[in-house]
Amino acid sequence: MVKGMKKLGKAALAVWFCIVLLAGCGEAKVPDVVTAPTVAVSKEGEVRVWQVGEFDKSYYNLAELGNMASQEAQDYNSAAGKEAVTVEKAESLEDGSGRVVVCYRFDNWESCSGFGEDTLFYGTVKEAAVNGYYTDAAMKSVKDGSVLDAGLLGQSEGDYLLVTDMKADIYCPGKVTYISEGAVVNGDGSISSSETEGLVYILMK
Repeated sequence: MVKGMKKLGKAALAVWFCIVLLAGCGEAKVPDVVTAPTVAVSKEGEVRVWQVGEFDKSYYNLAELGNMASQEAQDYNSAAGKEAVTVEKAESLEDGSGRVVVCYRFDNWESCSGFGEDTLFYGTVKEAAVNGYYTDAAMKSVKDGSVLDAGLLGQSEGDYLLVTDMKADIYCPGKVTYISEGAVVNGDGSISSSETEGLVYILMK
């Protein structure tokens, strides 16, 4: 019995380390407090976007901002004929920076791209090609920086690809293997696209 408990304890510890070391075991976890522009995609394809901006003028009204965001979401849903987007929150950051964060939740990447002016795609490599995304994009390994040979991305049809032009910390729903040149792996396993130009490609298992 004690021996079995020890095995169980080791298994639980391994799971705990997997959760902590997210970059090596799967998807990275969005922090409880988001202070920078952030995008997170779930395994089911649901998308959450945190928009962070300056809001330090005395005449700015946070309630009005939240109401405006909710109205825009409502208008989009009416046109789409479904509950495609919801506003989860609009609140001030507590770091004294005078900034606010508005969090949107979308049912899929199509709704996210349709709602705003940004581009976002999430699906298999094969689906990316069908949707017109370039499958010969230059990419580098997150493990050792080696370059993915041109054309090999198109052969990874079963793998998943996230494509976006958003400048943000991006949290992916799988283990990231290759990213576009200029993109950076953050300490928590998310991908930063802040210093990139054009579309960012993120390949994952």
